[in-house]
Amino acid sequence: MKSMRMSPLDAVWLMMESEDTPMHVGVLAIFQKPRNAPQDYLSQLAGQMRESRELAPPWNYRLSDPRGALLKLRLVEKQDFELDYHFRHSALPEPGGERELGLMVSRLHSHALDRERPLWEFHLIEGLERDRFAFYVKVHHALVDDGNGISMLLSSLSGSSKSRNIPPLWAIPLAAPESDDELGGEGRGSLADPVESIASISRAASGLLRNAFKRRADGSFPIAFDTPRSTLNRHINSQRRFATQQIEQQRIQRLAKATGSNVDEILAYLCGSTLRRFFKEYNALPEEPLIGALPVSLQERNEHLPGNAIAGIRVALGTHIGDPLARLDAVKASAQEVREERASLPEEAVTPYVMLRAAPIYASQLPVVGQFVPPLFNLIVSNTPGPDRPRYFYGARLEAIYPMSPLMQFSALSIDCVSYAGTFNIGFTGARDTLPHLQRLAVYLGKAVDDLEELVQTMEATQ
Repeated sequence: MKSMRMSPLDAVWLMMESEDTPMHVGVLAIFQKPRNAPQDYLSQLAGQMRESRELAPPWNYRLSDPRGALLKLRLVEKQDFELDYHFRHSALPEPGGERELGLMVSRLHSHALDRERPLWEFHLIEGLERDRFAFYVKVHHALVDDGNGISMLLSSLSGSSKSRNIPPLWAIPLAAPESDDELGGEGRGSLADPVESIASISRAASGLLRNAFKRRADGSFPIAFDTPRSTLNRHINSQRRFATQQIEQQRIQRLAKATGSNVDEILAYLCGSTLRRFFKEYNALPEEPLIGALPVSLQERNEHLPGNAIAGIRVALGTHIGDPLARLDAVKASAQEVREERASLPEEAVTPYVMLRAAPIYASQLPVVGQFVPPLFNLIVSNTPGPDRPRYFYGARLEAIYPMSPLMQFSALSIDCVSYAGTFNIGFTGARDTLPHLQRLAVYLGKAVDDLEELVQTMEATQ
């Protein structure tokens, strides 16, 4: 039987999973049907997708032992694979608006994947108003990180509206743990040499501790000595809410140029402005700045890294500052510190370095003791670049694509963005009971863009 060994960095997402914190990545993609599509277009589409039963690894692999030891977890080929369990065709209730779609994907995103089966689901959703439909895909974080989830779905789409013979997602190989044969018996990124691993961790620890006590220009520390406990850092359960916002990419780029910023800094500013307004409404805004954790892939530093080699780098979002321009300046200063910190990451032993750096995060997920671990951040903020040109599936044009993140315990919100064909697509994944009015965040972020544009126009008019 074919098998794959999981790296510690990948397997740790399985370790952190609980009833309250399912650890899968989600992607919501919305399509416009092709012009003059027949009445049974989606039935034909579903039938064509079901015909493709040649699965590529790891879509047909499951965990060898769902309750096995962390460092010994393996993926094995599932012989009696059931495509109808993983590929599901559903319809929205009337009127099929954004609200109905949001309710459906929120519910789907709330349930953990079955560890006895391959760790993915694909939902084809019809009945969306204005002759549209959607894909909702969820894959366990042990197989992909958030950014790769977007790339994964986009790889199954075509650049031509005329293409019809497009294989479904499960027929396309996914970058996953290599087979034992390919690796001479060792899983990718595994800690094969204990002596070297200990030495690498020691070097990483030394560098980490040296930087931990250096106060940044914005007053924060690289390590979480200053993260305020907020509403976002309460205990959460498994139920999720999801909201979306789409903004023209040119608007964001114009604001970046006008303020001497980059797109990531504008995004962090918009998130900070949104959260400031949201929490002031509930009289729950901390006096200290909320901290956003930006997942930074370390793949570019070494071509032999595991898929989940991600370092979380902290940016203060300036939520304690009332003046918008001063808030933006504070975000830019914090981001500059981040760039310097990122440049100092060691080239060698990235896997033990990332695990050491993330140790407090893992500790915060442990039962009982987790509540006593100081928060490293208040929320996740991510930005994934996507294609500049439209993508199609079976002639249908992709209108929007939104990331949906897993939430860790004591972290109730993730704001994730992806650029696509001239748009900036933003997904808000929140803990349902902690953030009961999540849709307001999407509305307030749009308002923050309007307000900054108005402020920039006033500045330019007075110059």
